[in-house]
Amino acid sequence: MKRLLTSAVLILSLISVATPAFPWGSATHAHIDGQLGKRVLFDKQERYGGMGMDVFNFLFTDPAVSAYLYGQTHTQFMKVWDAARLPAGKALAFGFVSHNDVWGADVTAHHNGLTFGQGQGYVITKAEILKGILEQNPEFAALNLPDPVVREIAHNFIEYGTDILLKRIDPHIGEKIIISALVRSPEFPLLLVKAYGEGLASTAGMSRLEASRLIIATEMEFRKTMIAYGQALTRDEATALQLFAEQLAALSTAFLAAYGIVLPDGVDLVPLAKGGIEGAMLLCAPDFSGELAATVEEVKLQLTAHGIRY
Repeated sequence: MKRLLTSAVLILSLISVATPAFPWGSATHAHIDGQLGKRVLFDKQERYGGMGMDVFNFLFTDPAVSAYLYGQTHTQFMKVWDAARLPAGKALAFGFVSHNDVWGADVTAHHNGLTFGQGQGYVITKAEILKGILEQNPEFAALNLPDPVVREIAHNFIEYGTDILLKRIDPHIGEKIIISALVRSPEFPLLLVKAYGEGLASTAGMSRLEASRLIIATEMEFRKTMIAYGQALTRDEATALQLFAEQLAALSTAFLAAYGIVLPDGVDLVPLAKGGIEGAMLLCAPDFSGELAATVEEVKLQLTAHGIRY
C-alpha cells in the first residue's frame, strides 16, 4: 500500500466533523436516494434531503450547538417529515429520513454492515483497519493523539475514499449533487427551523429569531459546500482526489481551532491529504459496491416498514 498519511493530514481528515463523523459520505447518500425515490419530478429534492441531514456537521463556531443539532437531526429526524406538507417538502423530508442512524442508511455504515462489518458497521470496521495502519506510521505515532481522535481520522478518510469510489458506480454523481443543491426547494431551511428552531433556542439560550437565523445561515453554507463537493466529483478520480485534498487543507483553520491543535509551520497539507484518501480507497475498493447495493435494498424495506411514502 502506498504511503498513507503524515501527521498533519491525519488531523485534517477531521475537518468535516466538529461533531461525530458522517457514517456515509454525502455522495453516497445522494446515490442511495437516487435509487430509493419513485417520483422523477422530485428526485433532486430527495437527493438533497438525503445529504441534508449532515447540514450541521460543518458548524465549528459553537461545539455545544453543533452537537445538539447533530443529535437532533440524526435521532429526531421524524420532526422534519412531520413538518413537511407540500410535495417538494415531502420529497426533501423523504431523503432526510432515509439517511437516519436509527433504521436508515447510516445503520449499515455505523452499526451493522450487510456484506462486511456485520455487528459493527462497514465504515466503522474499515476505519478500524485503517486506524491500525495509521498507528504504524512513525510520524503519526509521534503525535500521541487520543484514541478517539485517531478513530475519527480513519473514519473520515474512509468516507472521502468511498465517495470517490462511487464514481465508478455512478459516473455522473458529481453533476447530480450540483443540480440537487442548485434546485433544492427553499422549503428545506424552513423545515429545519420548524423542526429544530424552538429546541435550539431553549437549549442554547437564544431567541427563536436568533435560532432561526443560525439554522438558515448554516444550511446556506452547507448548500455551497455541496456544490463544491459535487464539482470535485465531476472530474476524473485523480483530479477529484487532488481537489478533495485541497478542500481539506482549506478548511484546516476552523477545524484545528475547534480542536485546539496547532500544526508545525511549513507543513504542505495537500499532498499529505491525497495519500490518506488514496489509502482508504485501496481498502474499500474490493467490496464497497456490494455493501452499497445491499444498503439500498435494506433502506427500501425500512422506509416501507415505517410508512415513509408520499
